Amino acid sequence: MKKTCIAAIVLAGFAATGADAQSSLTLYGILDSGILYKTHVGPGGSAWALGTGVDSTNRWGFIGREDLGNGLHATFDLESAFRISTGALINSGQPASAGTVLFDRFATVGLSSDVAGSVLLGRNRSPLLRTLARLDVQGYSNFGTLNTLLYQNLSGYDGYQYSWVDNSVEYLTPDLNGFQGSAMYSFGGVAGDMQTKRVISLGGTYQIGTFTAGAAYFTGRDATGATDSTTARAYTVGTNYGWKQFKFMLDFANFKNPLRNTSDNFYTAELAYAPTAFWTLTVTYMRQDDRVNSERNANLYKLGASYLLSRTTSVYSFAGYVKNDRLAALGLQNIAPTGVVGSNQLGIAIGIQHLF
Repeated sequence: MKKTCIAAIVLAGFAATGADAQSSLTLYGILDSGILYKTHVGPGGSAWALGTGVDSTNRWGFIGREDLGNGLHATFDLESAFRISTGALINSGQPASAGTVLFDRFATVGLSSDVAGSVLLGRNRSPLLRTLARLDVQGYSNFGTLNTLLYQNLSGYDGYQYSWVDNSVEYLTPDLNGFQGSAMYSFGGVAGDMQTKRVISLGGTYQIGTFTAGAAYFTGRDATGATDSTTARAYTVGTNYGWKQFKFMLDFANFKNPLRNTSDNFYTAELAYAPTAFWTLTVTYMRQDDRVNSERNANLYKLGASYLLSRTTSVYSFAGYVKNDRLAALGLQNIAPTGVVGSNQLGIAIGIQHLF
């Protein structure tokens, strides 16, 4: 009897080892904080603050993967954002009274094939977000990059709704000789109504050598569910190119709300220069061109520098300035526009970031 028990334990150990070899679970995250100064953050004027996620949003998450054989895998991905200054959840931009959104950045489960691509179910990244992130040459920073676009427009949608979409199904192609594409449909989550809060988004990039081109489209119904009207429609086309220590990016994007008759064009140029393996210097210029009212035009300028202290820790510094016309409110970061319409904004930041 004793020998039988010992044999069973040994066999169970071998079975667990075999399962571990076919499955993986990864915990990861980003910690980012700095000192931030901005003018015209609201009626009170300028402010010094302990910035949370100045360069990258503070987050933690899990990635799970199980090998099912024949090139098929079961996957899941959970990611939650928080404010390092207080420890509070970002909560997908909703007030605490609306309830807790634990995995506010995404929460998906799906199947992935080496040959046919992946199907993901849950709260997905939109193809618009995926495309902009692949085009950006500054790591899709929260300070003065393509990341800013989703939050700094007059469509009526905020950046969370453009970025992560509830109740959605997303298909991602495999790498097809440099092409990667995605298509997403959100059911909206309202019983008996296929139109309310519905979102459709398509996107793709093509890479050959150090050249990348991409395009994406997004259309969303009223996110509040009060109407079935389309309140967000956006598209973008862009390209980037790497040459020696330089990376260049050009992008055009349009955001509109047909219900409110708003339409904004954004023209963005980025440069990243790495003189050494440790230093990276960045420059951004962004032009907001309001197609309905020229008094809502604006220009954004940004300079940045980052230095790697190790493989996972870096320090950075940014300086940016926005010149707003009389009715414009363009801001420097991936948060709501500047708090004072028609006011220019100066921002300076220095911070540290750690990856795990």
